[in-house]
Amino acid sequence: MNSSRPYLVNALIDWIVDNGCTPHVVLDLSIDGVIAPTEYATENRLVINVSGTAVRNFKLDQDGLEFDARFQGQPHHVNCPVGAIVGIFAKENGEGMAFKATLDGAPAQGGAAEAGEDDEPKLPPHLRVVKD
Repeated sequence: MNSSRPYLVNALIDWIVDNGCTPHVVLDLSIDGVIAPTEYATENRLVINVSGTAVRNFKLDQDGLEFDARFQGQPHHVNCPVGAIVGIFAKENGEGMAFKATLDGAPAQGGAAEAGEDDEPKLPPHLRVVKD
């Protein structure tokens, strides 16, 4: 299946804007393929206002996130894989959602594989009909 992350991020952006707030995304710059101005990052995290008035040519799909923005008046092109999006929140109240950074569907450094969990995928529980 496709990643649900771009769908969730798009829905959260709509929800944040509908409530009169400003959507901000958090990118993990340590993920391969991220093109963004690193000089504005803190601890490999870059927080970006993605409201319609702050960015141009916004595109978010299964391939990744891409847009043009200005940082301290200087134009920059931002492009990153979907797995580098580690959060979306409203600036005014902090409401939003966080995600684990991933690369090609695998956990990034510090993810489940390094935490000692089984490498075997978890299967959904089986359902059965129980009669009264």
